[in-house]
Amino acid sequence: MKFLVQLFLLSVLCIGLSSCEDDQDVVDSTIIGRSWTGDVGMLDDFGMSVISTFSFGADGFGEEVQRYRNGEYYDSFRFQWWWEDSYSRNLVLDYGRYGGISYMDDVRVSGNQLWGTFFFSDDSPGFNFTLYME
Repeated sequence: MKFLVQLFLLSVLCIGLSSCEDDQDVVDSTIIGRSWTGDVGMLDDFGMSVISTFSFGADGFGEEVQRYRNGEYYDSFRFQWWWEDSYSRNLVLDYGRYGGISYMDDVRVSGNQLWGTFFFSDDSPGFNFTLYME
């Protein structure tokens, strides 16, 4: 009987771990090749809020274009993106020498919305965001 309980617990663990990978596959297939726009808490050099549009490529690279709320262009940045590990919903965005590494934690996708918590850097406070598919 003890063996059956251990086998059951092992099966539940395997299913739980593989479900995270499935979730990542679903997010990948949904976000790749599309543009996602919203407020992730970014500010311009003068402290004014900017709206970000993220595009994720299947090659692991992407672009963030920032605009003011009136639609005026502010700046754009290229980044490399990947999952932090195979068990989480955390995306790593590496902007290279120009911006360092940012994080989108607990990424979820439903319909035309992508949401989670954005961290500009390791030590920055998190900003809960919702991005909308264009």
